[in-house]
Amino acid sequence: MIRQAQLSILSISLLTIFAAVACTASPTPTPVLTDAVTPTGVLVFGDISDEAAETINGTQPIADYLAAQLGDYGISRAEVKIAPDLDTMVQWIADGEVDLYFDSPYPALVISQKTGAEPILRRWKYGVSAYHTLFFARADAGITTVADLQGHMIAFEESFSTSGYMLPLSYLLEQGLNPVSKESPEVTVAADEIGYTFSTADNTTIQWVVSGRVVAGVVDNVTYELFVPEETRQEFVVLAETEDVPRQLVLVRPGMDADLKAAIKSGLLTMDETEEGRAVLDVFLTTEFDEFPEGADAALARMRTLYDLAQSR
Repeated sequence: MIRQAQLSILSISLLTIFAAVACTASPTPTPVLTDAVTPTGVLVFGDISDEAAETINGTQPIADYLAAQLGDYGISRAEVKIAPDLDTMVQWIADGEVDLYFDSPYPALVISQKTGAEPILRRWKYGVSAYHTLFFARADAGITTVADLQGHMIAFEESFSTSGYMLPLSYLLEQGLNPVSKESPEVTVAADEIGYTFSTADNTTIQWVVSGRVVAGVVDNVTYELFVPEETRQEFVVLAETEDVPRQLVLVRPGMDADLKAAIKSGLLTMDETEEGRAVLDVFLTTEFDEFPEGADAALARMRTLYDLAQSR
């Protein structure tokens, strides 16, 4: 029963580990790029987090591992630098203060577009190489396709999420539908619109659908399959699924020396081939790094198309 499932849903809040970067800062003007280079002897990994100590503990081992292989390029140590928001990270990468950054496609492409940072590899975060978004509704809501969502409100996650914003928004636009941002679930939606509002978390999205506060919601497929209880999924209907995109991208700052960039790429690609490397990857919640299967140009071209669609609204 739907209402009996609500207690089960509450339990997933501690398990939903695939939330996109929580960035709510307003856009800033594109920074002026400089000719800044890596500080002498230091390889800097960047991340965005409100739990700096935990993030550094998980990232420092891989930073140290990679730096140890780069002595021939003047690197003697590694540092992890934590930004409070996406705008700060954009500025740091543009200024050459951060060399490497890992994130899901949408925030990674925001940074790439604003700074010229280059995506070079795919990261298998939590052992997942690629993921996509599901649109789902209560089975008793009378909604069977995304076209049926016209005149109704759905829940996205947040405005810098790949699976909770870029993928579902671009999907609706490519279907010829009219998604329109709304301030809250209670705002009126016109008959020719699909209203969307931000829940800020996957577990909240699911609760809103269960309670009927919104007609439908979106979550990534891994969260849906692994962390939504089976009895709850039986009460839902999946309306549509988007295409897959890489779970995360590896970005290198603009202007990095080509030989250093190649050495970093090689070091990441071979980490899973040694016991030491696999142990470090385990701490970094990663199983491996690899090339884009369809080639970097094709993968990035499609992701940028989806990015441009999301930016157009």
